[in-house]
Order: sequence, then structure tokens, then C-alpha cells
Amino acid sequence: MTTSTQQHVPVLIAGGGVTGLSAALFLLQQGIRPLLVERHRGTSIHPRARGFDIRTMELFRELGLSESLREAGKALGPAWGVLRANTLAEALAPIQPREDGQITYPSQLKGLESLAALSPETGARCTQDLAEPILRAAAEEQGADLRFYTEMISFSQEEDMITAVLLNRETGATTTVTADYLIAADGANSPIRQQLQLPTTGPGILAHFLNIYFEADMAELVRNREFSLCIIDTPGLTGFVSAINNSDRWAYQLRYYPDKGEKATDYTTARLLDLLHAALGMPELPIHIISVLPWEMTVRVTDTMQCGRIFLAGDAAHVMTPYGGKGANTGIQDAQNLAWKMAAVLKGHATPTLLESYTAERQPIGLFNALRSATLADEQGILKDQEIMLRQPAGLLKTSKETAGETQKSMEVTQNVRTLIGIPDYQYPVKVISACPLLPPDKVFYGLPGTRVPHLWLDAARTASTLDLIKGQFTLFVHGDATPWQAALDEHDLFVQVYPLAGDLITQWEATTGTAPGDALLVRPDGFVAWRGNAATPLPLTALLS
Repeated sequence: MTTSTQQHVPVLIAGGGVTGLSAALFLLQQGIRPLLVERHRGTSIHPRARGFDIRTMELFRELGLSESLREAGKALGPAWGVLRANTLAEALAPIQPREDGQITYPSQLKGLESLAALSPETGARCTQDLAEPILRAAAEEQGADLRFYTEMISFSQEEDMITAVLLNRETGATTTVTADYLIAADGANSPIRQQLQLPTTGPGILAHFLNIYFEADMAELVRNREFSLCIIDTPGLTGFVSAINNSDRWAYQLRYYPDKGEKATDYTTARLLDLLHAALGMPELPIHIISVLPWEMTVRVTDTMQCGRIFLAGDAAHVMTPYGGKGANTGIQDAQNLAWKMAAVLKGHATPTLLESYTAERQPIGLFNALRSATLADEQGILKDQEIMLRQPAGLLKTSKETAGETQKSMEVTQNVRTLIGIPDYQYPVKVISACPLLPPDKVFYGLPGTRVPHLWLDAARTASTLDLIKGQFTLFVHGDATPWQAALDEHDLFVQVYPLAGDLITQWEATTGTAPGDALLVRPDGFVAWRGNAATPLPLTALLS
């Protein structure tokens, strides 16, 4: 074994899954070149997460990756809805194939077409095993230092740096590196979180499953009657079939019981094939098992996402059930929130106390998504009736709609569906109070500090959005003449881009945000409004970044 010392890096990322790779990309967008280490040889071979919500697709749109991810997962696109029966064959038998191209969406998503006006993006189906290679290739192309089959075997932190020892699992060589910051994106069983002994909230382990990833040609069986999940709740077969490509790749999550003495190794290939044939209701179907992965359905959230210079993201910070589809999405959104703040500190634009806002902003979101996912699981760890997805778990997270007093049931249902499909329906607790009067309740999500900047199309062809202007930078949207704002920024050499709104866009902007001529919205690099003000009030960047 050989040992060497590497030059200092600004950010070390532990974990090369979807959250870690996203963190690398968002740091690169900010001009920060990270070092990422991943103990496995390559990206995930398991499908795991199967889709990205609207907010995540907005973030990947900024990186120029949304269409690549959508294309990679297009085979899964028609898979909607949850079936229940003793076997998959029994569940599909009464369903009449729909006409080609006519996708049937779940009932709770119907009638909400107006939500499409809130974003330039739509959600996308794409399994994790297809998404991660795209993220990895993009990060490598942009210059990230990605070291797969490399494990961080120890770490420590001092007041001014992180020191870590990395093991090359191919050669056995170790490398000692130092970094300004460490991002723990090392998964649900995060060794970093365990070493830090951070307190957690949540019910813990709900159930144990075997993720059986298998090949079986069922393309003709499901054609034009594609589904997302088929729940099999039969003694000895409790679990659910997940569509992967609607053709020959599927996953079966089989419930098993370690508390009754069962072990994953008890399930031999022959036994698993018998169970799959029984669950599918097709005893003669040729099946090839690709891999088997034991996993715990767990809900656990750290009370803090920061410990000194170490920051937790994704499953390392908040483990949740697959129900509601927020696990990977929450991690990706964590990574983007953290990346611009780290970059601002590393570039000297902000004080390190800015990083304290990461926990304040992201931990409640992770907690809400995790606890909500728990309410969707029954005592067996199986998805409850779909209608429960419309119900709002009381007391999990106070949203700005609730703050504004909008408690009508119809609004609650709409809000819950917005959360489900990924409209950013929350308000961060920003530091700076708006210099403009607060908007009335019906405008609460359109331009208030702490909310995502409104989306408006910039062109008749609907190819460019106000969200596309941000590009990971502080952006000042000005209602009218931007000259005085630009002059003030130039005088103080401030790192803010200015976008004056003109023409027909001004009318839409005024109606959407409630601003008047001379007003401005300062938007953070993550697309959230930091401040509302006018030319008579100087930009409070010092307060925002300290």
C-alpha cells in the first residue's frame, strides 16, 4: 500500500449517486471544481428512483440536461396508476387497452391543467440507473474530479478544514486530502452521519423488502394499459411490481420478515423464481433475475443537516419511503440549495454563516416529505389507497398558503397535488423583510421573498422562461427602467445580473407579482426570491449573505 498527499480541494463529495453527482454539477455551475469519491465501480445498476418532479426538472433544465433525462426514460413515460390484485395477470385482465398515445393519468391529477402555467417544465419518468450515467458524463465533461471505486475510509474536521483519507479499492493506495467543506451524499446508511452521531426524527424502520430486479417479456401484456405499481397483498407474496421500461425490465419488492428469523440469503434463486411466477400469475413466463438487493423501508430525518464544515444531503439526511416519489428529488434540490451557498462563501461573496440557512431551509422540506411518505404506507409497508395521496398530513410543515389563511378544502387538495407533482409550494424563511407591501393572499406564491420566482414565457414560441435567465446567478428583475439599479451595482462591483422587463412581459409580470413601475425582485441563484424593493431602497446583499 502506498500513501500520498493531494493538493487541497474546495469541496469533497462522499457518494456518487444521484445526489452526489447533482451536487458536483451544481458546484461546477458556480465555478467550483469538486472532488467526488464513490466506493462502487460505477453508477447504480438498480432502477431505484423512477422519476423526477417538476422542480427537479427545472434544475436540470438549467444544467441543459432535462431533455436528455426525459429521452432516457421515455419508455417509462406511459406508466401511471396503481393496480391491486392477487396477481399481476388478474389485475390487468379487466383493463381494456386504451387507444395508442392516449395516456390515462391518475384521477387525482386530472382537472389541474392550470398548473402547467406555473413552470416551463413537466415531470419526467427516468430510472436511477439510466439517469446517473447522464449526470456522471456531464460532470466529467465539465471537469469534475470523479473517483469511482474509491472509498473515504476516515475523516476528521478542524476549525479551518476537513482532512480525509481515501482508499483506491483497485490498487490499495491511500491518499490524504484536505477540503474546505465535505458533502455527505453517502446514502441511507451514511457512515458519515453515523460517525457524527447526529440526532434523528421519524418512526424508523417500517418494513424489510427484497428488491428483485428481473427480465421478463411482458411488452404485449401491458401495451396500452401500462401501470406504475401493482400491489400484491397475498400471504407469502406481499409486495409490489414496479414498471421499469414497460417491456422486459421489472422490479418486484418482496416483503420479508427478519423479526421472524428470515434472512435475505434464505431466498435462493429457485425460490425467488417461484415467488415471481406466483405474483405475476404466469407460471410459464421465462424470467431472468438480474439482481437482488435487500433494503429497509425507513423514515428517518436528521434534526440538523450541518455539523461544522460537513453537510448532509439526500438520503444521508432524510430517508423516506418510495411513496410520493420524493426521495431522489429532495436530495437533488438539497444539492442545488447547498452548492450556490458554498460557492458564495468560497468566492468571498458571503460569510460562512450563510451556510447555516441550509438546515433552516432544507431540513423542514426533508422532514415533511419523509413523514408524508410514511403516512402513505400501511402496517405492512405497502402503499395505502391512492386517495390518501390527496390528504394533507396535519402539522408537518406550515406552508405560506396556511400562513395566509387559505384553508379551504379545495385549496388544500390543489396544494397537495402541487406538492405531489413538484411545484415548489413552500416558502423559505428568508432573512430580509420586503421593502414592498405584502401581496394579498391570492398572490402568496407569486413573487414573495422565500418563494420560487414566477415563471413567465419570454417569447411567443414558449421556448424561454424567466427561470432560464437565472443560470445560477443572483438576478435582479426590474419593473421598468433598470438604469439606476445597474449604476448602483456597477459602482459597488456587485455580482448581480440585471434583467429589465419590457413590452408585453411587463403587463404579465405586474399582474403576476403585484409589482409597480420602479419595483424590483432580487432572485437568488437557486431561483428563490430574496427581496422585493424599489429604487429608493438599496439592495440588502450584505444582510442576505451574512
